Amino acid sequence: MASQQDFVGRVIGAASQGAVGAVVAASLSAVTEPLVNAMLVKRVSLMEALKLLDPEMIKKFLQTTLATNFIKFPFFEATNIIMQGVDLPPTARGAALGSVFCTITLPITNYRFRKSMNLPVTPGNLYQAYGPTVLRDIIYGIARNKVSVFLNNLNPTFAGTMMGRVVNMFATVVAACVLSAPGNELRGYCLQPPDRKQSFGDFFQPAKFIRSTSVGAVIMGISLAIGTMATPQVEKLVGVVKEYLQKNPVSYVLIVLFVLQQILAMKRQGELVESMEK
Repeated sequence: MASQQDFVGRVIGAASQGAVGAVVAASLSAVTEPLVNAMLVKRVSLMEALKLLDPEMIKKFLQTTLATNFIKFPFFEATNIIMQGVDLPPTARGAALGSVFCTITLPITNYRFRKSMNLPVTPGNLYQAYGPTVLRDIIYGIARNKVSVFLNNLNPTFAGTMMGRVVNMFATVVAACVLSAPGNELRGYCLQPPDRKQSFGDFFQPAKFIRSTSVGAVIMGISLAIGTMATPQVEKLVGVVKEYLQKNPVSYVLIVLFVLQQILAMKRQGELVESMEK
């Protein structure tokens, strides 16, 4: 029973790590993602991509990055912890993690991509470039598992400290992003607008590859490294809350009533706003 509770705490802790990372990444990505996507798909230079930036577009895109990150980041980190409990070889576990994550979240990924490029969003393009995207996510999932285990075994004492967890997470995520970057480049090639599509030889150039990969990898690494700092505190909080609820079972009823009250309040507020707009 205790081990099951520890596992639940680890899953919630991983989800919180993803949530903190989601906020950091969303803030950074609201500016950098339109740049990265312009360099990745349109293959323009950094200076040309900067000229395409619009403050109003950044403000609107921040809403998109926050909403999508709050789904994708906690989901991946929590699923990663859950998959660690599955009796599979690390490579197979990482491949399963990447394929499941991609299949479920690709509509969100493509919605976000098209918003960053000011392209129309239709049901038909929500699963666009599925093949290269699932390849990217499978490689990323395998790399996350392999690199994480390698770094933890390299110096277990350091890995057990807060600084060690932060450094190892940053290094793991950056390495996973770089290793899975060819899949991301192939995805960018497939997402090119038909009227501006470059040839295979023109699109795949080392300088452009490095330019479009480095920014995204560093953002992901910084975001999840910062998120790692929140994980131990959340796990402790989960333990305290569980202990309190076990000693005070009536608290479950109070929580349910509080949630119901919040739902009803939101419903009443929505009805009030709707009546005022009429």
